[in-house]
Amino acid sequence: MNHARVVALAPLKCLLAAMLVVAGHFVGVAQRRPHAAFIPPGSYPEQTRNPTLRYEPGGQPGSYRGLDGHWHPVQIAGWLPDRVYLNESGNYYRAFSPEEMTAFVDFSADTVVTVAGVAPGKLGNNQLTAFGRQLFRGGGVQLVDVNDQATSLIGILFQPHRLFIRQNADGWVLLPKQKAALQQLLVTMLADDAALVAELQAKRIGRWQVQRVLVRYADFRTTRFLQSAAQPRP
Repeated sequence: MNHARVVALAPLKCLLAAMLVVAGHFVGVAQRRPHAAFIPPGSYPEQTRNPTLRYEPGGQPGSYRGLDGHWHPVQIAGWLPDRVYLNESGNYYRAFSPEEMTAFVDFSADTVVTVAGVAPGKLGNNQLTAFGRQLFRGGGVQLVDVNDQATSLIGILFQPHRLFIRQNADGWVLLPKQKAALQQLLVTMLADDAALVAELQAKRIGRWQVQRVLVRYADFRTTRFLQSAAQPRP
């Protein structure tokens, strides 16, 4: 490499190094400053301002499914894994916890469901239940992403995602990051699709490929159901 090329690359290397330092700083700050935990109504002194309320002039229409199983129209002003801000009218929104509903649909048409019954420590921040964005549902399998909503490029790149999966009404299972453990979980869960299981055993996949695998599994279940329904009845 000649001297001119070395000189030309030097500023670029300095810029990349500076970007990594800045990114590391903000990631460290984010890790040291987690969002405040959900505050249950009535757990604060009566003389203080209600900490569960939030002023937000830019809420959007949505709906939530209560513990009674019915859907209700509502205004939504954002959510975190441990709370969603709802109201029926006006600009003041109250925080509701995952224990108070089973799901809601936000203004972007994403379905967010309550994740409960998970082993202690798996949801983060000592949570027993959490809201998670539903990534897939079909073939009796459900995949959910429990993570804070990213508000910056740094958050998108470095924010951890906790993916949970369950089959039918079984409990939620944290999707392993290790490919060997992930392979074993999927092979066991999708065992009735022999062709898919053979492929999973032949080549390990990463978590980012799981949604594609579940789509294929749901197609298999649908095809099998249609074939069974088409069979002549005795």
